[in-house]
Amino acid sequence: MITLKDRAQFYNKAFFPKYSGRAWLQASDRWLWGVWMIGNNYQSKAGYYGEYPPGYLERIMSMFPEMYWWEILHLFSGSIEQGPERGETFDINPDLNPTYAGDAADLSNIVSKRYHLILADPPYSEEDARRYGTCLVNRNKVVEQCVKVLKPGGFLVWLDQVLPMYRKKELELVGTIGVIRSTNHRVRMVFIWQKKEDE
Repeated sequence: MITLKDRAQFYNKAFFPKYSGRAWLQASDRWLWGVWMIGNNYQSKAGYYGEYPPGYLERIMSMFPEMYWWEILHLFSGSIEQGPERGETFDINPDLNPTYAGDAADLSNIVSKRYHLILADPPYSEEDARRYGTCLVNRNKVVEQCVKVLKPGGFLVWLDQVLPMYRKKELELVGTIGVIRSTNHRVRMVFIWQKKEDE
């Protein structure tokens, strides 16, 4: 069984050249924590507003090396590079060609308990939602939906400025990572939950 300490070690052994000395993870048996100073990079891969910060996805995936692509769902996937090595995608905008198109507050068209890892990066504010041409998401409802499509023991990794409400009988918050790009950028937090095993 892979522990949180193992996941921190997977990350710490990966090589992220810029600011790598300021981006270590630590973990105990029950908690993983850290701060990532990922640096300023204005070269957007896709030029899509709100895409993952540069290097974010590689950092997250280094902690989950055992995951196969079909076990991963990118929620609010936006312009993420498509391809089987990335996992399946879900976005409200069908023009972005996600695996599934729809409102993340209703994931009923996805097979229940399918994913070992869900990566979510929702709009953070009303202004962000307007830029996407959508309403601000109901975070609490989306988290409830994620629980339905997450396998027991699986992880929900949520990048945001707000910690959504969740049911402690279903999810255990097992980690937090601060994400800092540079001055005059929003500071974000990665919240990591693990779905509790079925009783």
